[in-house]
Amino acid sequence: MTDNFIALDFETANKYRSSACSIGLVIVNNGKITKEWSSFIKPEPFFFSYWSTAIHGITPDMVAEAPVFEDIWSLIDSWFTQCDAIVAHNAPFDMGVLRACLERAQIASYLPDSICTYQLARKKLPFLRNHKLNTVSEYFQIPLNHHDALSDARAAAELMLRLSEI
Repeated sequence: MTDNFIALDFETANKYRSSACSIGLVIVNNGKITKEWSSFIKPEPFFFSYWSTAIHGITPDMVAEAPVFEDIWSLIDSWFTQCDAIVAHNAPFDMGVLRACLERAQIASYLPDSICTYQLARKKLPFLRNHKLNTVSEYFQIPLNHHDALSDARAAAELMLRLSEI
């Protein structure tokens, strides 16, 4: 396990992985949360499915003036080169969104290995009824405003730290 990582969460506007409309990042150094950051993103392609908005509550008006992914990446890319891993709950989804956004923007970037707290929780807490973020957060009494990107990233960071102790 690692104690130097970035916990990451995306919310998307539609079925396309490149349609990130919100990002949350939590940086952990030496096992302590040292920085939190989030932003809305103007998604590409720019349309919202009913189901996506029903899940996270983000609307087109909320992101119409938000920066595009390329502008956000220019602010945060160096953070990824300074960590040992990227942590996410359901990492295949969030890493897929990150890669799709980078590809759409034609940005080549170093990405460290990812760790999935969903898979880690399945291995270490097999007795839970399921291993969804809200269920595992509730087990550890981690506050969660589910489907808020920063809250989800914070919960993933806390889960990584707690699951590393088991």
